Amino acid sequence: YNPPQPQHQHFLNQSLPLGIARLHRCEGGLLQKSHRTLQCKMVAERQDESSSGQVTTEVRHPFNLASLAHWIANDKETQDSLSNTSAGLIVRSGHDVIEKEMKIRQFGFGQSNPTYMIAFPSCGFRAVLRKKPDKVAHASAHALHREFRVLRALSRHNEMNPSRRVPVPKVYSYCKDTKVIGAEFYVMEFIVGRIFTDASMPGISVEDRQKAMGDAVSVLANIHQVNIAAVGLESYGKRGKFVERQIRRLSDISRKQAKLSGTEAPEILNLAEQLYRHASFCPNLFSLVHGDFKIDNLIFHPNEPRVIAFLDWELSSLGDPLCDVANLSMMYYMPRTTNTGISGIAGVDLKALGIPSRKMLLQMYCGQAGSNLDYEQVRDWSSFYLAFLFFKNCIIIQGVAQRSKAGVASSSIAEKVAKLLPKTISITQSLLDEHASKMRLQSRI
Repeated sequence: YNPPQPQHQHFLNQSLPLGIARLHRCEGGLLQKSHRTLQCKMVAERQDESSSGQVTTEVRHPFNLASLAHWIANDKETQDSLSNTSAGLIVRSGHDVIEKEMKIRQFGFGQSNPTYMIAFPSCGFRAVLRKKPDKVAHASAHALHREFRVLRALSRHNEMNPSRRVPVPKVYSYCKDTKVIGAEFYVMEFIVGRIFTDASMPGISVEDRQKAMGDAVSVLANIHQVNIAAVGLESYGKRGKFVERQIRRLSDISRKQAKLSGTEAPEILNLAEQLYRHASFCPNLFSLVHGDFKIDNLIFHPNEPRVIAFLDWELSSLGDPLCDVANLSMMYYMPRTTNTGISGIAGVDLKALGIPSRKMLLQMYCGQAGSNLDYEQVRDWSSFYLAFLFFKNCIIIQGVAQRSKAGVASSSIAEKVAKLLPKTISITQSLLDEHASKMRLQSRI
């Protein structure tokens, strides 16, 4: 099976203005970094390398291969991890053999963190190397150390809870020494599977699509049931008032972007004020959160409708799990188009395709997420959380507009995305109005 060519970027994957793009992670990944288009995607290898949209390219951001070979030969954790693989004999044979046998390709999609395939063709072994950029404007904007930490913690969770697994690639080792290849990096397992950049999952049967969506929701519920203390993630984020903190920080970013562009954004600050008034009453649940849960961050089995790995944990933290649910639900509001680099399933025949409605998705999630979750509460607050996610997108698009105006983001896609701000503000306001109407109705009952 040849996975479809990635053709779009999420709202959240657009460029932010220079100087703000890497300002901070916004506590749990609510603010994406610039140039993060389909960040990992390293595992959806196209079977036909001659076809368009191939995943890997020649190395665009080179580094010292001899230095990497020395590191592999001398790093104990890497040696221990790879000794029992098909590359075991090679990695134990010294840096000269490693350098001679090793082939490097770079994954083809734009990324804030360059990602490479390490291959030893003579034995068929492949791995993935993820590195920070050589130049980092803000240290917290490229949190690969957090990604490595949570992936390792989830591997422990899977060992302790095989019935509630969160499938993730195995991580091998992390290198903090920037002298090796110019920046910190880590190496992890390469997994072959399917990544659907179109959330309607074209090319599979209705039955398989139903099962695939069901398994995606099960994985989401499993993430939110991870025992944080048991896997050593107690210090992974702050507890309580997650959404309120994000609204404040995003509002600060909006003000800075408005100042840089010389264009006031009263509509965005008005949305922030409305959100903040509701946020103190939101369910304020607490769990591990992924920060960017969507279909194209999942790897499905090559032939079966089940998730075999979940990518892109750089933005994960401890926070409100209903933000992840809302992030997945945003696809219902995005049209199925590639003209603006944004794609969703709005307007498609969900029933004919076997895709659950937004209401059904919430029911599926609550059915999987444990007995302490109240479906009616999740349903009643779903519009608020969606409004919050779209508000976050308003900040991102505002940044794209500022960059475009400054001449930093000159691509046609950036210009198109920048023009989406009025529509995104309108969607956010509609969702806030919907939530306010629900709250008024409940107060009368």
